[in-house]
Amino acid sequence: MSNFTFALPSGYNWDTKKFARQVKTLKFARQYKKQLEKYADKLTNANRDDVQIIRGMLQVAYGANIGRQVETLLKPEDFSKIRLNIIKACYE
Repeated sequence: MSNFTFALPSGYNWDTKKFARQVKTLKFARQYKKQLEKYADKLTNANRDDVQIIRGMLQVAYGANIGRQVETLLKPEDFSKIRLNIIKACYE
């Protein structure tokens, strides 16, 4: 794990499809609960843009380039699922 990214494994064998599947799970949210707490706060605000917040989270989690690649693999309904998982993991 890099000092700058919290979910990017060490090495160079990165599979963005695998990252896109993992980021949608509750396991991912629980595993990185500490790093996701600030995003959970943002995702509970009244005037929020879920896609923009999750886009920023992906870029912090995986770095700008890989984060954008993971984002392109997500469907619109995946953003809602990610939001709910982050909120559930951080506030349970």
